[in-house]
This record gives sequence, C-alpha cells and structure tokens, in this order.
Amino acid sequence: MQFELSAGGHDVAVLTAALRVLDPQARVVLDAARGRLEVLASASSAQILDALGKAGCAARPLEKEVHVSGGSTCCGHCG
Repeated sequence: MQFELSAGGHDVAVLTAALRVLDPQARVVLDAARGRLEVLASASSAQILDALGKAGCAARPLEKEVHVSGGSTCCGHCG
C-alpha cells in the first residue's frame, strides 16, 4: 500500500517503529522528496493510517500507486 504524507521531514525510523507494532515484519520505504510512503504489511489501510497519525504523520492512501521501492507493484494475481 502506498500513502501520501503531509508536508514535513518525516523520520523513516519513527514511521517504521509505529508500523511494526501492527506487523513486526512490515517493510517501509519512504520517498521523502515526493512525500510518499510504501508499506508492505499484513495490516489494513485503516490500521496503517491510524498508526501513522499516532506517530504524528498525517497521511492519505494514494489512489494510483507508483513505484517507490523499485521493481514492480504487481502481485501477479491479475491474469
């Protein structure tokens, strides 16, 4: 899942710690220049948004996902 973050210098370590409460194996990639966050976790979008908010980071889901961490966002289940 990908999210657009509110303006401001977000600390990826703080965001990762907040999200790992939901899923200890969560993978988090921050594109600070664009204010985008990619999260690979077993948590729902609502849970992620809540955790980000509690960490002081306002966010909203991206309507159209973009490549942040490289590679593909394809899960392979479309065919």
